[in-house]
Amino acid sequence: MDNTPNIEQDSQLEAAMRHEITAASVIEIRVEVLHHSDHEPRHLHVKPESTLLEVLDDAAQRLDVRLLPNPHIPLDQLRGIYEHYRVGEPLDLNMTIEEFLRQSEPTHNFGIELVLAIEVNTRWRIAPEHEMTPKAILTLADLPWEQYSLYYPVDSVEPLPPDTPIKLHRGERLEAQRDGKYGAGASDAHRNR
Repeated sequence: MDNTPNIEQDSQLEAAMRHEITAASVIEIRVEVLHHSDHEPRHLHVKPESTLLEVLDDAAQRLDVRLLPNPHIPLDQLRGIYEHYRVGEPLDLNMTIEEFLRQSEPTHNFGIELVLAIEVNTRWRIAPEHEMTPKAILTLADLPWEQYSLYYPVDSVEPLPPDTPIKLHRGERLEAQRDGKYGAGASDAHRNR
């Protein structure tokens, strides 16, 4: 007796069951870059145990955006997009997609917020404004402006004027040097008292 048809049927049934399990073990989501109409939203299939950090990284790659300072510890944020295009608070990137979808207000729509991340020496910070003075930038980087001066890394000869706002761009790199040029006037005035 030939068992070939039964083996074929069994393997087809097993394949169908594997497909069903695989289909049930992925979640379809939609991700877009917030405030950038030039990026088309993408649909992704993610595993339920994927962390939101993994979702953010995968989505950024598919949307052709670079996470800053890097994909492992991004300052950029993942946010849920809810009914009436309401954008939620930044999500906890350690949470899995399955855990997120079990919350009281789940969504399958997400947005990547590309923040105004700047680097001062090796310190990455989110700039609160597109124009800031070097003093404010040093303070943001937890460096005392009286002891440091701020420079563009390419032409580090003259410090940037301490009270003149400079226009910042995402990924901007600045160099802080401990030379006290900004604080020189304040120190001299203090000594002359």
